[in-house]
Amino acid sequence: MVAGLQKKWPEAEIDWLVQSDFEHAISAHSAVHATILFERKNLKRWYLPLGFCRMFRFLRQLKARNYDLVIDGQGLGRSGLFAWATRSKRRVGSKTAREFGWLGYNERVDVQQSHTVDAMLALSQAVGAVSSADMQLYVRSDDAKWWDAYIQDNLQQTKYVVLAPTSRWKSKQWPIERFMEVASFAQSKGYVVVVVGAPSETSQVTELVQQDGVVNLLPQLTVGRLLAVISKATAVVANDSAALHIAVGFQCPIVGLYGPTNPETVGPYKQDSSVISAEVDYESVHYRTKGIGDAIMRRIKTSDVIQKLGEIIGQ
Repeated sequence: MVAGLQKKWPEAEIDWLVQSDFEHAISAHSAVHATILFERKNLKRWYLPLGFCRMFRFLRQLKARNYDLVIDGQGLGRSGLFAWATRSKRRVGSKTAREFGWLGYNERVDVQQSHTVDAMLALSQAVGAVSSADMQLYVRSDDAKWWDAYIQDNLQQTKYVVLAPTSRWKSKQWPIERFMEVASFAQSKGYVVVVVGAPSETSQVTELVQQDGVVNLLPQLTVGRLLAVISKATAVVANDSAALHIAVGFQCPIVGLYGPTNPETVGPYKQDSSVISAEVDYESVHYRTKGIGDAIMRRIKTSDVIQKLGEIIGQ
């Protein structure tokens, strides 16, 4: 969206309201003038006196920026509130935004597109922006320097495959022992295997990172550093996760593993051939459905994943 907006209005100053934890995913983008940080932890209990005061100050800050145009790409109640709080003359969002988020807009777009990226582009196109599926991401210099130093000090070579086996939801996790088989295959082809994820997800990868030669980056990772790691990878094998979509932003070959989430809606953009999805009825199953565990993800065969990775790195 910001790439298309910048092409339409190259002199415009485009700010991005982002949760503070994810700022470094976008702060180096040339189209982003400034990042407006939403401190989710500080504002979580907005109904208490301290939380209410913080929220009130934050909403006043949004209004004080005097925006000419606001686009809500998230489409939730919270983001709709933030859009409304700006008091911008043009507040644009989907007419079907969830949690009554549409109440915050004065221009409601009938979004028909199924994929999330296309749905967001429809919003910027509705205000006259250039249609641009420019997915390019950018690495901050500090994060790039960290990764260059890490490679020099800790890796025996620069050829590596990234595995992203973690997920907040068990239903999205392909079994860790199968990731271990994929790791062994990549190592047999002469590649270093690097494992990524949030530091809080370390317990999910214990067996994998104990495998000889596997590099565990979880304790040191931030979102910005994750971008740096993926930017130079030969390939990424991942569940439905941030790592997969970051790889698209760096034109890095991927193997995406999908179970209860539909790749037609939230898959890596225009990378259908890079996805291996389990057979599932999306109408009857949701990734938050209790009790499904990793049963759906187990339908993905290890041999299929290794074959697709082999097509990238060589059989």
